[in-house]
Amino acid sequence: MGILTIKNLVFYGYHGVQDFEKELGGRFEVDVKIRYPFTRCASEDTLDKAVDYQTVYGVVKEMVTGRKYHLIETLADHVADALVGQFDVDEITVILRKKKVPIDAVLDYVEVEVTRKKQGS
Repeated sequence: MGILTIKNLVFYGYHGVQDFEKELGGRFEVDVKIRYPFTRCASEDTLDKAVDYQTVYGVVKEMVTGRKYHLIETLADHVADALVGQFDVDEITVILRKKKVPIDAVLDYVEVEVTRKKQGS
């Protein structure tokens, strides 16, 4: 078993409860951790049985930039569902960060994490 990690994909999206968040948008960062048996692709050293990074990127990009959500929890949930539905993997974790949040506080970001397992696992 192995874990493929794609760190800090950066997108501009229009997610939030406030009207200005939906109109002006903001920066979102996404990490994806994908757990699957590397032996199935490593033995042949071929992409055919591996998880293609470019395809993962495309799925995440479409989810983050293609629609507006009120909650980052909902966005992360939909990203995880889309990825686990598209790839033959054991488990996927999506970590999503919102850099600018409309609260009266000094902070770096707000982050949510969602994990999905392949059905039957």
